[in-house]
Amino acid sequence: MNTVIRNAGPDGLEINVQGKLRNEDYSQFKALARERIDRFGQVNLLVMITEFSGWTPAALCRDIKFDVAHHDGIRRLAIVGTVPLNHWMAALSKPFTSADVQYYSIADIETARVWIRDLPLEHLARQA
Repeated sequence: MNTVIRNAGPDGLEINVQGKLRNEDYSQFKALARERIDRFGQVNLLVMITEFSGWTPAALCRDIKFDVAHHDGIRRLAIVGTVPLNHWMAALSKPFTSADVQYYSIADIETARVWIRDLPLEHLARQA
């Protein structure tokens, strides 16, 4: 599996997921997400799904555990997909998080990036 993680603003992460998500793929992501949750109270995530073929059982378990443990730790979740079928991932994630979840097609990735970086004034004040 190829996973690329990039900063998306001070409290955001952009994750590009390709192939099958494995348990070990979560290590770096969890550390970066927790750092932002500890610092800002919440993290904004953009998850780009390209050529995704699912999870290993251990990875799915770890994904669900992270979602449950950080139910309120995700402020915005943008799921960007290459095919309309990826839209179901946005719908499936809603019960596991209090985040505002939006789905975007790959053609609208810049709109998704702007959306997860759109910080309210009180959030910016905490950074100062």
